[in-house]
Formats: sequence, structure tokens, C-alpha cells
Amino acid sequence: MRDTRSTGGRRHRIVARLLQAFAVVWAAATLTFLLLRLAPGDPYSRQLDGVGLSKAAADALRAQRGLDQPMLVQYARWLGLVVRGNLGWSTMQQRPVAHVLREALPRTLGLMSLALLTSLAAGMALGAWQGSRIGTLGDEAASTVSLVVYSLPEFWLGMLLLQLFAQELQWLPAGGIVEATHEYLTFGERLEDRARHLVLPWLTLSLVGTALFSRFQRASMREAWREAHVRTARAKGLSPWRVRWHAWRSALTPVIGLAGLTFPSLLGGAVLVERLFAWPGMGHTTVAAVSARDYDLVTAAVLLGSAMTVLGTLLADLLQRRLDPRVAA
Repeated sequence: MRDTRSTGGRRHRIVARLLQAFAVVWAAATLTFLLLRLAPGDPYSRQLDGVGLSKAAADALRAQRGLDQPMLVQYARWLGLVVRGNLGWSTMQQRPVAHVLREALPRTLGLMSLALLTSLAAGMALGAWQGSRIGTLGDEAASTVSLVVYSLPEFWLGMLLLQLFAQELQWLPAGGIVEATHEYLTFGERLEDRARHLVLPWLTLSLVGTALFSRFQRASMREAWREAHVRTARAKGLSPWRVRWHAWRSALTPVIGLAGLTFPSLLGGAVLVERLFAWPGMGHTTVAAVSARDYDLVTAAVLLGSAMTVLGTLLADLLQRRLDPRVAA
């Protein structure tokens, strides 16, 4: 017979998680909204500087965007628009924020997703290999290299790769997403062109991620070897590969949790990497929006970033429960 108390408790936890997620996203966006408007100036401060526009005309322009209203009125208006799915107007690009995000977000998500999948696969494989050979020369060498790579700032690592592959060897383009002649190329040449421009920003993010996941996987594997079910598998005389499989699956759970938190954090790394390689994604757009004090665009970027953080955490939690029934329901 189905346990109704268990089902009710699970539903209660799901509702609580969703409410918590909405609260986190709302708090992050609200704090950004307030901090932007408490700082001196507004979106038109730099745009109107030196234009020679009269004060009356400048005030009319600000009134058109509701910037002359009290902060509470501006917040209520902004919140009402967001609830209806309207993210506002970009004063920097003079078009709806949704159009800006629709153009920039897929580029960043594609770069981040590829970097995360690559670093997760490579990091888990390397960490599992190290975890089964704790204390050996190969383990120590791999640990040293991963520590050095992880300690390098992503921007500095990107500069090193840029200097080596774009400046010295001239194997790859220095920046951008495609060449200026991209539209005149054949289909195969277009794919190659996009791939060549993707390599350096992808490699920069992937190397740091691989170092992080490998160190975490190695530590998890080290703990997994001490667990009772792994010791039992070894005592039963199972093959080394079967024993390593049991240990690796047990060590995988915390790494999945780390991956869920790492995906949104890549957005922060992508800001610097996109600026370095002139990759026209969310990071590049957000930095420009902050400089231009584009209220709605910056707030929408924070809204998306916090939503990605919450979503990544929830997905990692679901995967952990799927892989390891011992995780508390």
C-alpha cells in the first residue's frame, strides 16, 4: 500500500524548494535594483554628457523612462513588468532587454555547457584514476599539475593561451565568434570557422574546471575506498575493475553536487573570458551594461544568473538522489 505520509512529505519538500528558489531569485534581483538606483547618476548621465541637450529635454527623457519617480514607484513598476514577462528596455542598445538576451544568452550557454561537460568528464576520469592510485608518482604529478592550473586566474590563463596559440604559433584566431568573411564561406568552412573561434575560450574555462573536478573526485574516491560496501566487494574477491566501479559510483554523488554549483559560477568566469576573447555573450554584454548604467539589462542579467544558480542546485540535488538512495529525501 502506498505510504501517503511519505508522498505528502515529498510534495511539501518540493513546494518548499520552489518557494525558496523564487525567494532567492527575487532577493538577488531586488538587491541589484536598489543598489543600481542608490548609486549616483542614471542611464542617461553619460549619454547626455556633452550632447548639449537642454535640462527640460533631459528631464522629459528621464520622465519617459519613469526615472523621475520615487524609488518605490519605480520598483513596483519594474516588478509588475517582470511578472508579466517584460524585462524592460535597454537604454544602451535602444531595444527591449528580451531581444538583447535572446541574442547574447545562447552564445554564453553554449560556451558554458561545452566547458562544463568537457571539464566534468575529464575531471572525473582523471580524479578516479588518481583515487585508485593514491600516493603513486602518477598521482602526485597529476595533483601538482591540477593544483597549478586551478590556482591560475581564468583571465591570466586565457592570456597565456592567447599569447601561445594566437600570437606566437598563430594557429587560432585571437577573438570574436566568426571571421568577417564568414557569410561568404561554404557550410563546412563556416563550421570550421566557428570551431576555431570557440577553442580558446572553451579551453580556458575547461582547464580550470578539469583541475577542480579532478581534485574533488580524487578526494571523494579516497573516502569511498573506506566505505563498507567497497571493502565488502574487495573481500568477496571481485575484480579490481568491479571494485573501482563501486567506489567511483559512491564518490560520484558529491561531484555531481559540485557540478550543479559550478555551472552558474562559470557565468562569472565567462565575464572575464568573453571580454578577453571578444566573445559576444552575456558576460561581454553585462560588463558593457554596467558601464553604461543600463538598469534593466543589468537587473535582467542578475535575474538570469540567480535563476541559473537555483536551477543548477535543484538539478544536482535530483541527480544525487537518483544516483545514491542514501541521500536524505
